Amino acid sequence: MEKIKTILNKFIKQKPKFEVGLDIGNSSVKVVQLCSKPNSKLKELVSFDVQRFTYPVNNDTIAATIKTAMKNANINVTSVNTSVSGQAVIVRYIQMPKMTKDELDKALKLGIGKYIPFGVDEVNSDCQILDDSDKRSKMMRVMLVAVKKDIIKERIAVLSKAGLKANVIDVDSFAIVNSFQLVSQENKGIIAVLDIGADITSTTILKDNVPYFNRDVSIGGNNFTRAIIEEFEMTVEEADELKHNPQTRYGDLITAIRPVIDSLADEMQLSFNYCESQLGGSVQKIFLTGGMAKFKGIGKVLSGILGVDVEIWDPTRILMVNEALPREKLVETGPLLTVAVGLALRG
Repeated sequence: MEKIKTILNKFIKQKPKFEVGLDIGNSSVKVVQLCSKPNSKLKELVSFDVQRFTYPVNNDTIAATIKTAMKNANINVTSVNTSVSGQAVIVRYIQMPKMTKDELDKALKLGIGKYIPFGVDEVNSDCQILDDSDKRSKMMRVMLVAVKKDIIKERIAVLSKAGLKANVIDVDSFAIVNSFQLVSQENKGIIAVLDIGADITSTTILKDNVPYFNRDVSIGGNNFTRAIIEEFEMTVEEADELKHNPQTRYGDLITAIRPVIDSLADEMQLSFNYCESQLGGSVQKIFLTGGMAKFKGIGKVLSGILGVDVEIWDPTRILMVNEALPREKLVETGPLLTVAVGLALRG
C-alpha cells in the first residue's frame, strides 16, 4: 500500500498547505500564515499583521480587531490555531512513577486535584511524558496542563463572533517553545526564553530544547508605560510613542523604567535559582521576545543585572519569507509574532 501511495504521489500534484496562527493578547491581535511546500520541511511566512485593540476592550471589539487583522493579512480561512494564557492556565512539571500514557491519564484523573488550585470539574486537562529514558530510575518527568473551561468557552465565543473556529487551542508558553524549535540546535544546555507581553511576562526554561519550567509574572509592557506616564506626566499615547522612539531622551527613559526592569529581573532570578537547584546548572543564555524586546537596550540592561547573555529573538528571521511581504514592517513587528508563529507551526 505504501509503495502504491509513493508512486501516486509522483504523478499527483500536491498542493501547498497553509496554517494560520492567531495570537489574541491583552492589547493586540497578531496573526501569521505559514505555507508548507509539498515534500519539504521548510516553512514560508506568506502573510502577517498586528492590530492593537480599540477601547473599551470587550468581545465585540476583540472580534472586530481579529477581522481587521485577517483582512489586512489577506487571510481567507475560517479555521485557525489560537491559544490562552494567564491565571486560568496552570502548567506543572511533576515526577511520577514510570507508567504508560494510558495509566498516567487514569492516575492524574483521580489525583489532579493536588496539583491545581481549581476544582477538577472546572478545568480541561492533559499531560505529557517528557522524559522516561533513565532506565536506572523508577520515576519519570511529566508535564501537566489544566485550563479553566470558562476561558476556553470565552475564546471560542470570540472566534465565533469573528466568523472563525478553532482548529487548535494551545497555551501561549507551549506555542513559544514550539516557535523556539526554529532556533539552531547549537543552543544546547540550559536556556531561558523570556516573552514580555502587555501585562504578563512568560518565562520558559529549557534544557537541551526540552521544557523544564514555566512561570508567568504580572509584569509587562503596560508597567513600563505607566512608569513613563508617572515620570513625564504624559498621556498613554505619548508614553507609547516615547517608549518606541526615545531619540534624545533615552537616558531619562531608562531612569524612569529602571524600577520596572529591576522588579522583572528579581522575578527572573527567583525562577533561575529554582531551576538551577533542580537542573544542577545555571541558565547560560536568555532569548528575549515579545513587545518589549523592541525597546532599545533592554537586553543589555537585563544582561547587566542578571549576568547572563541576552539575545533578542525574532522567529521570523529563521523562516523563509515571501518576497511580497514588507520587510521593514516585518523587522519592526517580528518579536511580537513569536506565539502566532508557534501556533501556525502546530499544523
